[in-house]
Amino acid sequence: MRRGSKADEIITMAFMVFAVIAGGCLLFINNRLYFYILGGIAVAIRVIQYILRFFK
Repeated sequence: MRRGSKADEIITMAFMVFAVIAGGCLLFINNRLYFYILGGIAVAIRVIQYILRFFK
């Protein structure tokens, strides 16, 4: 995957959405489990994006 391609932009947007929602959970919800789950998904999406960039 090349940087700036359509798939790269979609994955970046998914990462940003999960990261913002995780931040909102951290600030507004007392139970941090949601923050850990959504933050973990965001980090996993970013790691997958970097792996795809490296190998494609």
